[in-house]
Amino acid sequence: MPNTDKLPHEMLQNLERNRDGRLSTRQRMELITEPLTTLLLLAAPLILLAGRYGPAGRIIVIALIAGFFLTMALRAWRFARVKLRYRVLYAEGLPARWMFWRKTKLARKSGDPVRFNHRLSGKLKIKPDQALHVYYLEAADRRILLSMVPKKHPQSDAAEPSEYFERAGGILYAD
Repeated sequence: MPNTDKLPHEMLQNLERNRDGRLSTRQRMELITEPLTTLLLLAAPLILLAGRYGPAGRIIVIALIAGFFLTMALRAWRFARVKLRYRVLYAEGLPARWMFWRKTKLARKSGDPVRFNHRLSGKLKIKPDQALHVYYLEAADRRILLSMVPKKHPQSDAAEPSEYFERAGGILYAD
């Protein structure tokens, strides 16, 4: 039986970087490559059709590959400049695990909801009205949840922002 009091190794690595106001390598790669699966699925029929047109088809395929690299470069540049945010939020009524399409919804202490459009953090068992250490990004009018740990977790000290968090450009919310 696994020990539920220990945070997963991957989450600890992410927290180690997040608490210093930076993204981990794994988080950065996920953010950069996120749209590639969709782009590849949409471009696959075009690539198959382009093969029938000889040299013109090769130019189309090269243009598509250049488009993929351009998309990755622009996303890397955008996420290199974005600031991490830290806030203590509270779990509301949590959706069932099978409702994977629902956005993650947490709340501030005042009760105002905070919705996350995308989630990079692993799944942890959390209870309603539980205080959570939350690191996230706000980019292009959407919030991306990077990591969250219950405040009462035995390893929650690994989730506290370090003294370098604000120096690295992180935004610390007191509420």
